[in-house]
Amino acid sequence: MAKNSYPQRQIDDLEPSTVQEIVSSLKQLHDRGKPTTDEEIKQRIDEYFSFCQSSSIRPGIESLCMALHISRTTLFNWNNGTNCSEKCQEYVQSAKAFIGAFIEQAMLGGKISPPSGIFLMKNWLSYKDAISIEESIPNKEEKRILTAAELPKFNLFDDSPPSCETLPQLGIEEVEHDI
Repeated sequence: MAKNSYPQRQIDDLEPSTVQEIVSSLKQLHDRGKPTTDEEIKQRIDEYFSFCQSSSIRPGIESLCMALHISRTTLFNWNNGTNCSEKCQEYVQSAKAFIGAFIEQAMLGGKISPPSGIFLMKNWLSYKDAISIEESIPNKEEKRILTAAELPKFNLFDDSPPSCETLPQLGIEEVEHDI
């Protein structure tokens, strides 16, 4: 049954030459070792995108992590400025923006399906399907403005605040007139 399941079948159906090419490219990325300084990180990211341009590797988060010898969690921490310098954060944010632009252009050019692109952007770039309920509900709260003459009507030293019903409602004409 595993042989015929959809995800497994796609891996099983890869041509041996494709597997060799991808593994060879990934090994080249992996064998570079871990950069230790911000400048080495910047250089490695630049080399990574040049490598993608000339090899079978497409820009992506996992292969970027392999090129940097870090985990995906570390990459996302660096993206948020955790456990890294501001320069490192800037380099990672720029690399992720490049990957996002690559996915976007591949989708817009019809090279990958929109559902696949959307999945990658959600998974790699923290895109979300979110609707703000607050933005869709109109604000009907009425504002009540008191004039200086009306303030003495309320006992400010009383522990109970005045209720909304006891406050006078002023129209816009009254507010503009008092100004």
